[in-house]
Amino acid sequence: MPNRSISISLDERLLTQLDAQGPNRSALVSEALTQWLTQRRVDALHIAYADLAKLEGGDLNAAGEDAITMAFEVLAQGLDG
Repeated sequence: MPNRSISISLDERLLTQLDAQGPNRSALVSEALTQWLTQRRVDALHIAYADLAKLEGGDLNAAGEDAITMAFEVLAQGLDG
């Protein structure tokens, strides 16, 4: 997918920390956002499985294990899935 140029504002301290990680700000921001979005998807899966276990009176531990399995699948798919 082609990149698109955008403009964002960052706190000076955050920008300093970002620049310390490497010279390509765009790549670093893209990597960070990819990881953050993936983590949000994983968190949503955990919440959904916990809620499902409560609604069905099921085993919360089993639901948690299922959520972890699905989380690994989400991570394997990346943002394309």
